[in-house]
Amino acid sequence: MEQITSSYNLFVDSSSGHNAQTKGDDYIVNLQDAGVHAGEGEHIRMSLSNFSMAKNFTDVNDNNNEFILGMQNSNGAHNIDAIVKLDNRNYTSVTDLATNFADKIGAEIVAAGHGLTLNAHTGMETIAHDNIITFTINTATAHGYTSGIILFDSDTSDSYALLGGDRSNAPYQHASVSVTIPSTTSVKVTCKYPAQRSTMPFVYIRAPGTLNTNIETQGLRNSSDNHNSDVAHSDILGRAVVESNEWVQFTAQSERDFFIDIHQKQLNVLRLKLTDSKNRSIGRRGGGNTATGTGTEQSTLGNLSFSAVIRFDIIKRKSVHHLETEHYQPPIPARFSEGNVPIKIRS
Repeated sequence: MEQITSSYNLFVDSSSGHNAQTKGDDYIVNLQDAGVHAGEGEHIRMSLSNFSMAKNFTDVNDNNNEFILGMQNSNGAHNIDAIVKLDNRNYTSVTDLATNFADKIGAEIVAAGHGLTLNAHTGMETIAHDNIITFTINTATAHGYTSGIILFDSDTSDSYALLGGDRSNAPYQHASVSVTIPSTTSVKVTCKYPAQRSTMPFVYIRAPGTLNTNIETQGLRNSSDNHNSDVAHSDILGRAVVESNEWVQFTAQSERDFFIDIHQKQLNVLRLKLTDSKNRSIGRRGGGNTATGTGTEQSTLGNLSFSAVIRFDIIKRKSVHHLETEHYQPPIPARFSEGNVPIKIRS
């Protein structure tokens, strides 16, 4: 039993109006003069009506491009223990992604080999059948390695989903993919599951600092955040589909697609922050203002920004304190009902 007593539309454009605390993907709006407040028996409902942003970040980025490579030989010389990163870009196919994966491993082998050179890697033609990456790196001379390992640490990167392997967290109980040594001049890598060109199907719009009724599962938080249960209070207002290489968009189909019921009576400051599904800044890790590109101010001086329409409804909820029933009406005797009017006879 709800009644909307008043409504407001807030139109947001985060590409301008920045101050020292505001970025294009972490925007703060001062609402003190807007009068968004609830009275006695009322609360504020905030809904996401529309969201749009240009996809100014690459599918492979700092949140999913990293893996650990280890290579050992029998005498301990020229061993490899390296954190390796794929090139940040949009890949046209899984084969294109696999080629970059192989190139990065080959570059590490050459760098540690003191004069070792590579022949063309092989096996890429099998990827088109099932998207499972497999390739063999061939060296011109004996490489000397007897074993190898590749680890996808999911605490720091989503490369396990991108490349198709098992998650492996410290202290690294098992390998993420298979690395074998078929011969003295070859190293073979075989992933376990189909690869994918992107790991971010949605941009999440969050409203940090608003006390509300929404909840989320553990996977939607940073891995460093601990939950005491499977769900916890959430600051997610909504999410928008990354539809193509051009735009990220959402338009509500009803009044309650994505909403937050806010506990506080007055909303003075609204913070809108864009993240991926693990509450990380888009395309970057460990701070910084740039998701993609060589510049350092994409979210402050560049084009990492969004536009949105936020709706505020002031909701009054009816409270029933007692039962309302009709007063008892005694039945009318049949002789007094319509069609049975008594007749008085004079003597």
